[in-house]
Amino acid sequence: MAIDERPGTLHWVDHFGVPTNDLDRWLQWVADVLGTTEAWHDTDNTPGPRFAAFRNLGTAHIIGFTTTDPIPENGGLGKGAPRYGFYIKAEDIDNHLRRLDELNVPHSEAIRTSAEGDPGTVIYFEDPDHNQFEFWAPDRLPEGAMEKASKFGVGRISHGVYESRDLDRTAAFYNRYCALDPMQSADIPIDTLVLPLAAGGRLIFKKVDKLDVRTGGSTLWRGVHNGFIIRAEDFIPSYERVWGELDEWDYDQRRDGKLEIDPGDLPARTGQHGSEAGRRWKAMYGRGDQIYDPDTNSFHFVGGTSDRPTLATYESQYMEDYVAELMKNKPGN
Repeated sequence: MAIDERPGTLHWVDHFGVPTNDLDRWLQWVADVLGTTEAWHDTDNTPGPRFAAFRNLGTAHIIGFTTTDPIPENGGLGKGAPRYGFYIKAEDIDNHLRRLDELNVPHSEAIRTSAEGDPGTVIYFEDPDHNQFEFWAPDRLPEGAMEKASKFGVGRISHGVYESRDLDRTAAFYNRYCALDPMQSADIPIDTLVLPLAAGGRLIFKKVDKLDVRTGGSTLWRGVHNGFIIRAEDFIPSYERVWGELDEWDYDQRRDGKLEIDPGDLPARTGQHGSEAGRRWKAMYGRGDQIYDPDTNSFHFVGGTSDRPTLATYESQYMEDYVAELMKNKPGN
């Protein structure tokens, strides 16, 4: 997918995190169903059971975050949000359906659709914690979609589906801070906003009157968030734009406990990424790298570098790689 690119444009969904009541079970599930590889980077060094673990999926990764709170069901297959898609090849659809059956994974049949901007075939399924996923076989796979696909033929993250109470407000927010423009198509329903990413994939927003508890999960369940790829040279300018226009939120769930207010009542803002690296970042710079949109969907930027003109394939650069430059540019230094 090629689109006009402006400074700060999002290129891919690099990673996402979901809640789980049983981290070991979740790690085994994503290995069996998606073909993820080694677990790494526990993000919490406090005593007790592991809080989080990452699983590699080709050039991307996904994260499970432990919570002891009951995790509610999520609207039913293909209806809940957030949910995340993974690229697959059209010729592998029957194999994926067979594997889901063999693994007793709740799933839909293969469904032809163009209702979210691109024509293709989707299979909806969910994990034991009712986190919603999709296998997505578009009629045309973008370059890099199947880069380092798993042993089961699961490619990189194709899209995320989120909630929005005001699609025009959401479109303006992601245009301003992520340089994305809405896709125009007669097939897209009036209650859906589709934002194509520069290299491949989409951010999809569904109109709701009230946010589901999972949308505010980034404030309910520690760690739940998204990571979006931008060009490495746009990383600091993009954050400077955000910090210059959005207020900082000083809430820290580890320190403050659960919120006593509805996070959906708060405006778009920035805050502290809950990882140890995010804590060091805010302690040094005074601003957080986590961004909350007007409906509490949360994300942070990840820099991408490539030896190609595009970021069809890329190497990730995370916040730790930018600390020296940020401190050099910090006012007063």
